[in-house]
Amino acid sequence: MWKNFKVIDADGHMHEPQYLWERYVEPKYREQVPKVAFMDGNFMVYEPDGKFISKGEIQSAPPESARRAMEEKYGEAYRQWWSPEIRLKDMDRYGWDIQVLLPTGNNGNFAYRVALKDVQLGAAMCRAYNNWCHEYCSVDPKRLKFVAVLPGSDVGEMVKEARRAVEQLGAVSVRNPYLPEGKWLHEAEYDAMWNLACELDFPIAVHGENRQRRFQPFRELEGNRRDDTELALRGLNHALGFPCDNMTTLGHFIFTGVLERFPKLRLGILESNSGWLPFWLGRMDDHTHGRNSVMGKSEKLTLRPTEYFMRQCMVSCDSDERALKHVVEELNGENIVWNTDYPHPDAIEPERALPDFDAQPTENSLG
Repeated sequence: MWKNFKVIDADGHMHEPQYLWERYVEPKYREQVPKVAFMDGNFMVYEPDGKFISKGEIQSAPPESARRAMEEKYGEAYRQWWSPEIRLKDMDRYGWDIQVLLPTGNNGNFAYRVALKDVQLGAAMCRAYNNWCHEYCSVDPKRLKFVAVLPGSDVGEMVKEARRAVEQLGAVSVRNPYLPEGKWLHEAEYDAMWNLACELDFPIAVHGENRQRRFQPFRELEGNRRDDTELALRGLNHALGFPCDNMTTLGHFIFTGVLERFPKLRLGILESNSGWLPFWLGRMDDHTHGRNSVMGKSEKLTLRPTEYFMRQCMVSCDSDERALKHVVEELNGENIVWNTDYPHPDAIEPERALPDFDAQPTENSLG
């Protein structure tokens, strides 16, 4: 609790253990999973196998500065690898009642990437990750919630795992499915996924998905050389990637008519700040109902993009973002959720998360 308010962190994260696949993948598939060579900070580095990890591929782990920041920021929680018990202690310490937890980088998210090349193995890894999440959150299921990952390369497997994760494991959301190249979220075959989300009433978590072309400087480097320019481009990639990806995905759901056809479908737009949203809603509105609509628009949209957003979407905000007051004004304080990004290296210091949010110059501050 914070000043008698119940607090929900809509976007926290897991740091999965190195033994995740060894212990949780079904025996039939265990030998097929790429082997984790070592942990680079909180990042799983896989042995190149030529199939899932290309020979000579340089995996883009966080820089040393990020690893140092982890232990400095999180202390004992870092040293205990964010066990559920130590996480709950931090939540009590900082006033967070509930955390909704997503996977991290090349750890839990690796499962759905494998599914793009091997459906059955990727599906097994998604099940393994979701089973581990269920076990982790079972320490206190009223306070710890998780977002499931899905094998997007096969509609049947995707829908089956989404139903299992929500109905049997207690997942409160699923990550927006990552599809094979050439496939699109608006195609009719994926209606089964949107129908299930409406039937079971869970939101789709949109969380920076590489759907836009992003800077990948490390992919082109030889060896492990990282000079100032390459590190700066990594920062630019991160600065652009999340908001641009989420703008693209939100626009895709609206402009292609998915939200029109499924009025009960809900989206959570996460980990990209919220300050870009007033600009993007205004620009999308102008491209469907304003002067820019001459460039091409769907005649099937009965509402303006802003109306679809207000009816079906939420955006998460950071405590310390400068443009938050404008978002609150634009949305009349509605359709905004709050997140910490705990325990990522670039997240706000946990002890500052609620005080900085409370200090925001808006009528909707917690004070």
